[in-house]
Amino acid sequence: MSTDIRAISDIDLWFSITQFYSREARYLDDLEFDKWVGLLAEDLRYWMPIVSNRIGRGIGSELTERGHLAHFEDDYVSMSNRVKRLATGRAWAETPPGRTNHMVSNVEIVGKENKMVQVTSKFLIYRSHMETDQEVFSGTRKDVLREDADTTWKVADRTIVLDHAVLMQKSLGIFF
Repeated sequence: MSTDIRAISDIDLWFSITQFYSREARYLDDLEFDKWVGLLAEDLRYWMPIVSNRIGRGIGSELTERGHLAHFEDDYVSMSNRVKRLATGRAWAETPPGRTNHMVSNVEIVGKENKMVQVTSKFLIYRSHMETDQEVFSGTRKDVLREDADTTWKVADRTIVLDHAVLMQKSLGIFF
């Protein structure tokens, strides 16, 4: 039986990306936001469009477009500022900090060009805050990861598509 070298390479790439996502989730769940920001590219685009329910001919146009209304449309500077704000203790929606569990699965490499990799994944985030608040977020992330000089990954572009058309949560103060 011959071994396809490309398949081994793809497995190594997939494993590297899966490990990256596990580390990212751990940083977020352990409130190590400074380390998490270190995983973001300086030309980052971090976007969560609004999802709407459509029927008939509207199916397929459930997401707002970039540049239009969105839950988030951030860059590296705004994400860094959000992390700095959390560190002040004045981010009232996260004081005391919520407890999160980020679960990432169904990691699939959908494109690869030079040092850029397009990846889709599914996520489930459980958040508890204080004694009464419990929230669950689920959805899909569409990422463009860039291989960094030290052979790690940086998130260059992240699109977060929630499964929820209506958000009942009190706050979107967490990171996806």
